[in-house]
Amino acid sequence: MIKIGLDLGGTKIAGIALSPDGAELAHHRIATPQNYPDIIKACVDLVRHVNKGAAFNRVGICTPGVIDQEKGMVMFSPNVPGLKDQHFAHDLSAALSAPVHLANDAACFALSESIDGAGAAARIVYGVVLGTGVGGALVVDKKMPSGPNRANEWGHVPLPWAEPDDVPGRCGCGKMGCVESYCSGTALHRQLAQKLGRTITNDELLTGIAKNDPAIMQVMERFMLHLAKSFAMLITILDPDVIVLGGGVSNLELLYHRIPELLGLYTPFPNVKTKIIKAKHGDDSGLRGAAHL
Repeated sequence: MIKIGLDLGGTKIAGIALSPDGAELAHHRIATPQNYPDIIKACVDLVRHVNKGAAFNRVGICTPGVIDQEKGMVMFSPNVPGLKDQHFAHDLSAALSAPVHLANDAACFALSESIDGAGAAARIVYGVVLGTGVGGALVVDKKMPSGPNRANEWGHVPLPWAEPDDVPGRCGCGKMGCVESYCSGTALHRQLAQKLGRTITNDELLTGIAKNDPAIMQVMERFMLHLAKSFAMLITILDPDVIVLGGGVSNLELLYHRIPELLGLYTPFPNVKTKIIKAKHGDDSGLRGAAHL
């Protein structure tokens, strides 16, 4: 049977159909409706569009936020507030007449990259999504270990080894000083605007890096130091074989050269063997991981 995955975000819902061996059979996206009943209907329509009448026995769906997988509920959603406290998996399952598995988008990203992505050869994979916010999840032996809290919210711990001039930002969770407030794409552009006195586009950022612009590179060096500290904390506690990066910030190639040079400054072992690598499936990793749930 084919595998069906959905990725529900604040502006779009993407759907994918995969063959049993992971080959993409269909891919489609639609705008996210503004109210809960219409979200359910849109998800049903999208599943019917991508499966094209083929048999499937379940649907996986990922979305940002804090997920209670036992209840199939979204406890906190930064981008789709209409989902909060709804029995989403149950309601969608009833509409589809099929089981629905719900998980955090970063968890699905990590699962995808561990099954047939950049971390496929590794046993312990930590997936990091650096986008509007910061997400993270652990996968061991192609499975997502899950404790009683289904936590996996690495972006919502304090920045380790913060220095006096590390001015904490307000995180999306409401607290100050979380990793997300320093290491997300939103945080990077805030830091650039503070340094340059104006906002810049991603293209301007890439041009500035290519030209080794002193002001932009000063911000980038501090940003990569924050990431290296945060990754060093993960490595010291979890000891993953690889950390796979996704999200818009992951497209900055200098991360993969500079961060490994900094890691050993913040671990008890100077020769860090964990690899920092870029996701294979890009923006589709979370979607593919949902299909693999």
